[in-house]
Amino acid sequence: MKFCSKPFEQVHLDPGGGVRVCSWTDESIGNVLHEDLEVIWHGEKANKIRKSILDGSYLYCRAVSCPYLENDSLPDLDGKELEKAVKIGYAPSKYSVACDFTCNHSCPSCRDGIFCGTDDYRKNLKRELDLLLPYLNKASHIITCGNGDVFSSPLMMEMLEKLEPQKEDLKIQFETNGALFTRECWERIKHLGKYDLSFTVTPNSFEEHTFQYLNGGHDTLEKVIRNLYFIRELKRQRIVNILEISIVVQDRNFWELPDFARRCIEDFEADRVVVKPLYKWFCLSDDNYWHKDILNPQHPYHKEYLKMRQDPYLQNNDKIFFWGGNNLHTSQPHPAYRYKDYLRLLSEFADIADIEDKIREFFKNRQADTIYIYGDMELSSLIYLLLRPVVEVEAFIARDVSRTEICKRPVIRMCDYQSKCGDLLIVLNYQFYDNIMRDLHFRDFKGKAVSLLELKKALYKEVC
Repeated sequence: MKFCSKPFEQVHLDPGGGVRVCSWTDESIGNVLHEDLEVIWHGEKANKIRKSILDGSYLYCRAVSCPYLENDSLPDLDGKELEKAVKIGYAPSKYSVACDFTCNHSCPSCRDGIFCGTDDYRKNLKRELDLLLPYLNKASHIITCGNGDVFSSPLMMEMLEKLEPQKEDLKIQFETNGALFTRECWERIKHLGKYDLSFTVTPNSFEEHTFQYLNGGHDTLEKVIRNLYFIRELKRQRIVNILEISIVVQDRNFWELPDFARRCIEDFEADRVVVKPLYKWFCLSDDNYWHKDILNPQHPYHKEYLKMRQDPYLQNNDKIFFWGGNNLHTSQPHPAYRYKDYLRLLSEFADIADIEDKIREFFKNRQADTIYIYGDMELSSLIYLLLRPVVEVEAFIARDVSRTEICKRPVIRMCDYQSKCGDLLIVLNYQFYDNIMRDLHFRDFKGKAVSLLELKKALYKEVC
């Protein structure tokens, strides 16, 4: 069976003490500031996620952003391999330490400015790292990545300086923008040089102006290039085993991808070049995301992006890894047009004569046992009020729940929704219908679904 090992061996540590099994799930399994890690590791929430792996539902996973699910690259284990893989120790063996937002850059795709934590933030972070250190000393694999840059964080650096690994075969992965990993920085943590070290460096561009724009106007490209050559030197000395250089492809840098990959491989001797799609993270507004997301077929430069992908250097190069495979993002008009479409759609509902009779006939023909509304949006309550005189809506379903109820009906997270054959979902956000259905079917959705746009068209057709 296809198997993900992360819930059976790893924890991902977030700022504020939050614990997940990996960064591609939104499901928290506990908080190390409030309970012991061993208790969290063996707790009900962690076991619930493990069960979703073993039953093949992957209920709590983000299918669209996980590179293993996107590329269908999870290993296929036989019975004996699976029996060995599901055994868990008293504590995790692998730790993804992403518990500090501190970063020396302010990439527009990530944040609005340089993060400055409060005294309470730093106090809690120090406590979190102090609690983790005994576990990290016993770990087989440590990843320092994610929410900030490890080399910009005084407390993360302090933790690395204190680290006294007990396992000689320990693997340590560093993820950084590359600006601060200097020879002086290395001197502080060079006691870790005897372990299996790997680096992921994300400059995003080797063009000065583009580099400056994409990191928020901090540092110089020269500094990053100098440090990349230093990592290459450590790699030639066999101190660093793996060098990975990544790029988040977006409107400002997609055109340089072939030259970027060539330089990574030929100049810096990178073992792998990772091409990541842009996801709607942190502070990105709908408008900014639309303008940056080159994988959107409606982006003005999308055709140029597809043309660039045909470059001979990118074809069949086993050192270049496309994080999202060849998957494109859902075709989306600009948010202003989407909002306009919703308003027009609502007005068209209002123009349908005998709409209650039409709605009643629509649901009768589909023989639905239970009706849900998928979407926690501004128009959720309006659609509910439209349907309420005719049919009973069981609940609202949403990926990210911002409220517990709408019009006194409960709001259920997608990962907690257990579908039945008689379910019918009215998907409000029809602009993202394909993505939503992909996630639902990935979770073994058993019912039927219809978009709000399809509902309107069906009712209008019957009127005509």
